Amino acid sequence: PESEENSNLERLVLKDLSYGEFSRQKLNAFLPAKRTKNTPVIIFIHGGGWQTGDKKDFDGFASAFADSAIAAFTINYRYASLIPKVGYEQMLDDIELAIQFLDSKSKEYTFNPNNICLLGHSAGGHLALLYAYRDNKNGKVNKVVSLAGPTDLTNPQFLAITGITDLVNTLTGNDISKREDASPLKHAKAVTTHLHHGKTDVVVPYQQSEVLFGKIRNMNGKNRLWLIEDCGHGFSLPEFTRISLETINLIKGRTK
Repeated sequence: PESEENSNLERLVLKDLSYGEFSRQKLNAFLPAKRTKNTPVIIFIHGGGWQTGDKKDFDGFASAFADSAIAAFTINYRYASLIPKVGYEQMLDDIELAIQFLDSKSKEYTFNPNNICLLGHSAGGHLALLYAYRDNKNGKVNKVVSLAGPTDLTNPQFLAITGITDLVNTLTGNDISKREDASPLKHAKAVTTHLHHGKTDVVVPYQQSEVLFGKIRNMNGKNRLWLIEDCGHGFSLPEFTRISLETINLIKGRTK
């Protein structure tokens, strides 16, 4: 197989590549030097309550992953709204479209489009998990990492938090029966999953990650849950650094 050493490709950063026709369907690419057709991929999915946030929030981390010989992409997706209707299904379609776009560009840019890790924070963690479990029909996504992502949109404790019910209703088109379908917990699969959650999180209670881990723990020996003491919904630089290193090791197959 082609080795890392015989590739003379230079590092490449590409901003605002359109993967679809909507203005939010754009991504940034951070391609490592000396990449080959075997170079694995990570896609970062930003948070923001499904209604705010931007791909650039993860650009710094994507650049660091490119330094570790991983092709890294940060994506925007359409925001949730009732009119026009944009809910979780449309957001999952956006992730699918971005993956198809990367597949089509894999030879031109040189990376392996069949070895993908999704990583998201908060709403992005939810979408990463939901795509990996529910919509990953071709199996290109084989790892998923969630930072404080909601996993059960039917949970009364979660819905009781100020503003959450309105956000969830926008995500599910105000259709209560869809809350379950929009919950990663319902679709849990054996895809390798790492969950990271702060124990003092008041936006998405850490039990959301705990209950999912309880369901997937025995599905895959590489699954991990890290509950972080004295950590809220955001993560400090040392915590992000540890998560990044663990994810790089996961992607490179160094996880025990």
